[in-house]
Amino acid sequence: MSDQPRKVIKHSVHRKDFKIHQYVKLEGIKTKKTRQEFGRFSSPIFGTNVPDEVIIPEVDNSVLGDNGQRLDAFRDKPKISDEEKIKKTGTIYTEFDFVTNKHRTEYLGGKIIKPKEEVKVEEDLPKKIKPILPGQKQAIQVEIKEEVNNISTEKVEETIKLEPIVEVVEPKNGSFDIDDFVSTSNFEEVIEEVIERPKQIERKEKEPNIPNKVYRQPKKYIKPNVNMFKTVDLDKDSKPEWLLENIRIIDEQLDFFKIPAKVSDSIKGPTVTRYELSLEPGVNVNRISSIENNIKLALSAIDIRILAPIPGKPYVGIEVPNNKSEIVPFGNVVNNKEFLSSNKPLLFALGININGDYMYEDIAKMPHGLIAGATNSGKSVAINTLLASLLIKNTPDDLKLILIDPKYVELTAYNDLPHLITPVVTDPRIASQTLKWSVEEMERRFILFANNKSKNIESFNEGIAYGRINHEKMPYLVIVIDELADLMQVASQDVEDSIQRLTQKARAAGIHLIVATQRPSVDVIKGTIKSNIPTRIAFKVASNVDSQTILDGSGAEKLLGKGDMLIKTVDHPNRLQGAYISDDEIYALTDFIKEQAEPKYLFMHEELNQKITSFEELDELFNDVARFVVMEQKTSINVVSKEFQIGFNRAQSIVKSLVQSGIISEGEGTRSGTVLVSLAELEEILDDVKF
Repeated sequence: MSDQPRKVIKHSVHRKDFKIHQYVKLEGIKTKKTRQEFGRFSSPIFGTNVPDEVIIPEVDNSVLGDNGQRLDAFRDKPKISDEEKIKKTGTIYTEFDFVTNKHRTEYLGGKIIKPKEEVKVEEDLPKKIKPILPGQKQAIQVEIKEEVNNISTEKVEETIKLEPIVEVVEPKNGSFDIDDFVSTSNFEEVIEEVIERPKQIERKEKEPNIPNKVYRQPKKYIKPNVNMFKTVDLDKDSKPEWLLENIRIIDEQLDFFKIPAKVSDSIKGPTVTRYELSLEPGVNVNRISSIENNIKLALSAIDIRILAPIPGKPYVGIEVPNNKSEIVPFGNVVNNKEFLSSNKPLLFALGININGDYMYEDIAKMPHGLIAGATNSGKSVAINTLLASLLIKNTPDDLKLILIDPKYVELTAYNDLPHLITPVVTDPRIASQTLKWSVEEMERRFILFANNKSKNIESFNEGIAYGRINHEKMPYLVIVIDELADLMQVASQDVEDSIQRLTQKARAAGIHLIVATQRPSVDVIKGTIKSNIPTRIAFKVASNVDSQTILDGSGAEKLLGKGDMLIKTVDHPNRLQGAYISDDEIYALTDFIKEQAEPKYLFMHEELNQKITSFEELDELFNDVARFVVMEQKTSINVVSKEFQIGFNRAQSIVKSLVQSGIISEGEGTRSGTVLVSLAELEEILDDVKF
């Protein structure tokens, strides 16, 4: 340590009068009785040497400007004063200007009613007079020009007359014109309530001589009356003697084979009767099916059908033909409230089921149908009842038909109907082109739906009815093919492709397909066709295989024929007796419709035939390319161009000619077409070619 003395600081560097005030935050010790009190304001820099006052600074608007106008740089439009708003729009509440009469008519409809504008009287004369109230008499002294005194009161020649009009002068607000008080009398007289003045001269132009013409309004279409069809009272006896005898025979057979069951009920239909058997607990239902032939032998029946069990019931059913069959007239089925009062335009009559209920089916829900059965089983009659039902419920504006009849004789009665788009098609080649036209019509309708924001034909027509869509009403289109087997022999691939496309997506476009055939084999009713047709109607067929082709199950081979049918929608098939319509009733119906309107065909057969046989301006390599395509089964434009060493455009033209001639189908996107004819058929087509 050093011996130097320690330096003593006599004075402090801090000011004695400087003090930092600290406020202790009292937390957790606050009670109900005590209340925290705050002291005066203290500046963190100057302490308490500042006044404890709240001072609001004054802003001079003349220096800063208007607060509203300063924000105009951030507005789309500059802010205007209330005086300018009233001068420009008539009100200061401009935020409500977007609700106008124009907007009201767009969203709510109606008309815009404008108030009548007041007509201002032009003040041509320098002096005005006051109106004279009723009951007052006063002389009027008015200076009138000399031209007013010379008012002509002479009679007008022939058609022009000058008739005074007597009016009662009512008090009006504002000034009056001197012409209101001009009359033929002396102006020195006192003018009272009634004042006469001349009427303005009206000149009538002579009407030109137009020869009288008779304008006839279009005749209103009247739907056919169902009273034109015959009706018959059906047998209502549910328990005849032969039915009771059949019940006794069935019970005897069950006792003989020691099956603990008995007939509990029976339901008599027009052609068959169903006997319902109740089995005791633990009895196998297959034991009833095992004695089917024994029951048929005991009853001496043509054929019987066993339902083990009946769908929806705890019974086993045995369907046995009646001793006497009844015909179900078409008039009985359609002359019914359920059919006439229905608002379904595509509802058609089927017949009567075993329970005695009238059966109907809506094509819009089907949406496509397959009708198959042997010859003379009732297939053609079912098609006639379907068409007759549609003609009864629909006008030509609501429904259009395409009828394809390769047999020439089944649908000839419907020729020249106003519902037809084209005459009844009988040529299979023209039928193939007609189906192609139907596919194009389907695509055209879907494009129209997309442009008008509609999902299907119902929403599209609803938009037309409410005025949202400016278009004519779109009719339903039903295509009926009476014999599919003949079409499949002529143009199998082309017809199959068209039917497949129609059955896949034509329902929403209002296009429905009804296909009928008498040869229900797998080469006619292919899987691609049957998979998209959920509704099948089967008449009597020859074998169980044919029944499997139509219904995907057995049963059709045991039908009786003559209208006895099985209809399958989505679940199990139902048996019913089809309605019968005679040829006379068909012609009476069609003649009634033909008298009201004439057919308006969209296309004729000649146009389709010309499209098929259009071989003009063919390329010189057409024959060679056609044979190459058929033999090699290659239809690509690039393959043709490479094989024959020609340009792409020339190869494309040749392939297009092959499509038009029906040799190959039209390609879809990047996929080329397929060959439609054999080599022998190709030679027949090439023989008709003329260069």
